Amino acid sequence: MASTFDKVIITNERVTGVPGAEMLRLSGIEQQNEVDVLDLACGGGMITSELLETASRQPNLHINKILAGDIDDQMLDFVTRKREFNVKLNSQSQWSRVETQKMNEASIPQPDSTFTHVFNNFGIFFCPGQDSALSETYRVLKPSGIAGFTSWKAISWWAEVAEPALAKFLPEATKLPNPSGMFPSSGWNDPDAIPTKLEKAGFVDVRVTELVFPPRVEAEPFAAATAFLVKSIAKRVWSEEDFKKFGDHIESALLKYLKETYVDGIWNGNMKAIVTLGSRK
Repeated sequence: MASTFDKVIITNERVTGVPGAEMLRLSGIEQQNEVDVLDLACGGGMITSELLETASRQPNLHINKILAGDIDDQMLDFVTRKREFNVKLNSQSQWSRVETQKMNEASIPQPDSTFTHVFNNFGIFFCPGQDSALSETYRVLKPSGIAGFTSWKAISWWAEVAEPALAKFLPEATKLPNPSGMFPSSGWNDPDAIPTKLEKAGFVDVRVTELVFPPRVEAEPFAAATAFLVKSIAKRVWSEEDFKKFGDHIESALLKYLKETYVDGIWNGNMKAIVTLGSRK
């Protein structure tokens, strides 16, 4: 049986997978022959999974290697288990080409000019050293290599679900700030500001695309997944006493609000993402 952590990863990737797949498509990787890919800040390996699925449909696309890197050991363990499961099912699976390595975005332990592509799906704005992360990404790319980044333009569900849910079911708790302004690296929600970030690191042919899409996730997994972010904000804002008092009730408050507000408990709003691509000279 999947753990709560695994279920949250799977739910998150149902949402982040949409911009991630669009990032791969816009990169033109389907038209390539041989690629070496770094799935940076890989999380549960959504980009890796999507890329291998793409390769299965494109016989001319040959993947030499995918390196899935993340600073979180739990994420790397999830990807490792996913690889082992797929290789066990089929010893010829391209998952055998996947490796994992613990790494910080701002200090990538790989030689210069190693990868044809580096993809960072919703990880860049979590990195306190965004300038170093971009420079490191540029460094490990081969000449003419392509880097892709996704970020949130707006966390729409916060105002439409989280805030009213907490106000209604946990009215005594201190109101939480929108997390958009609390990420370690700023500006990734502004499509006009992003090109300057990449160009400063040396990237050329920078392209920024906005993407709006409905997540359509069932109430229970949606509440469980979003509660993780709400709790992380609450830990910073609430006192230890208040977090002990209200923290365990956050998920149930979100679930109650979803079920009483939306048809079948499914939030009918839209996620707003930004997909950014840049090339090394």
